[in-house]
Amino acid sequence: MVSIMKTFMECTIERLRKMRDDFGSTAKFAEATGVNPVTLGRWLSGERNPTVAEVGKIFDKYEITLNDPGIDIASFEMIPKVEARAGAGSSLVTENRVLGLYAFRRDFLNRIGLRAKNCVLFDVMGESMQPLIMDRDTILVDTSQTEILDGKIFLVTLGDELLVKRIQRTPKGLLLVSQNPDFTPIPVEAGEEGTFRVHGQVRWFGRVI
Repeated sequence: MVSIMKTFMECTIERLRKMRDDFGSTAKFAEATGVNPVTLGRWLSGERNPTVAEVGKIFDKYEITLNDPGIDIASFEMIPKVEARAGAGSSLVTENRVLGLYAFRRDFLNRIGLRAKNCVLFDVMGESMQPLIMDRDTILVDTSQTEILDGKIFLVTLGDELLVKRIQRTPKGLLLVSQNPDFTPIPVEAGEEGTFRVHGQVRWFGRVI
């Protein structure tokens, strides 16, 4: 999946570089597209990947599509990875800027009952879900599954914290349980519903080794 994402983004950057060459300079390309020339320069140098919305406006304007003949694009779904990070401890980063797209095989998503339009990817921060989910792992969240399934892992907000926790039902309410036994379970009791929100069920995770 990561290798497909790399190829997709490489194709995107290569196409932008070709367009820059066609315009004659980064400055002329930036003027034609309305993109800040500094931002455009960072894309072209590989310092930062453009978001889906940013590059989509350019490609739509010039009716450009990407198709790498070495990849059967039709067999993949592209799922956005956002900048917000899910804290597996007590951390929160809340910028929802799309960093790029990751390719997942459509047959894999169908097999586990997921629709790409309902899915989003996050990076995890913290050690509370170790050894199952490690610090800096990427998780795939099904945002259509907000009904609590007892014992399953969800992405939730409690107060100002965005957390990845296993949810258990208790007579007093809900309990947010960490995989790491060094972390104390967090109760969500009656009256706290206003500060608690389920964003979706965690259905997949991956890591770089």
